[in-house]
Amino acid sequence: MAKGGPVGDEEEKAILEALKAGRGVRAVAAEFDRAPSTISSVATRNGLDVAEHVLMKKRDLMRTCYNAEARIRLVGELLDKARSMLKTCDSSRDLQYLATSIAIGIDKRRLEEATDPSARGGEIRILFETMGGEEVEA
Repeated sequence: MAKGGPVGDEEEKAILEALKAGRGVRAVAAEFDRAPSTISSVATRNGLDVAEHVLMKKRDLMRTCYNAEARIRLVGELLDKARSMLKTCDSSRDLQYLATSIAIGIDKRRLEEATDPSARGGEIRILFETMGGEEVEA
């Protein structure tokens, strides 16, 4: 059960720092053994808009996790690594696994780069754009 009573100055500063560091209201409430409403009150009293802060965190997550250029570079690195492994692939089982990895990498690259919907490409980009809209609205 959350402790009652007023929030002291030091505790209030620590709560604000935790919120500014990107922690959620519920996580901060659990850490300080306070009700989430108390944490929200501390934030509001100090001019921190918790809802806007959460929205900014989600946007940052979208920008870093769903970055198309970074995903394309990663797939390129996968294909480069697979190419270098072809020289040392000795068993048929290893060759099968490597061929599967290459095929998946090529398919993911095609899905990322294509922009023509009639060519069955760009599905990943469209999916992430859709997810991005839902995440920001949530």
